[in-house]
Amino acid sequence: MTESTITIIGWLGFIFCTVAYLLLNLKLLRFDGVLYQLLNAIGGLGLVVSAFYFADAPNLAANGMWVLIALFGVLRYARRVSVSRRGHRVSDPQ
Repeated sequence: MTESTITIIGWLGFIFCTVAYLLLNLKLLRFDGVLYQLLNAIGGLGLVVSAFYFADAPNLAANGMWVLIALFGVLRYARRVSVSRRGHRVSDPQ
C-alpha cells in the first residue's frame, strides 16, 4: 500500500471514532449498542493500521487497546442478544 492509502485509512479511522463519539453525545447511539462499538472498532483499526505503518508506537498501543475494548463490547452485545433470543423460544409440547 502507498503512504497516501495508509493516510486515508488513518483519516477514515479518525472519522469513524469521532462520529461514534458525537452520535453518542447527541444520544443517537447507546454506549452499549452494537453500532457504537462497531464504529469504534472499525475506526480504531484504521488508526492502528496508520500507526503501524508510520511506526508510531504510543498511538499503535492506544488504538490497539481501543479496538480490543470495542470488540469486547461487540461480543458482549452479541452474547446478550443470543441469551435474549434463547429466552423467547417457544418450547415444543411433545
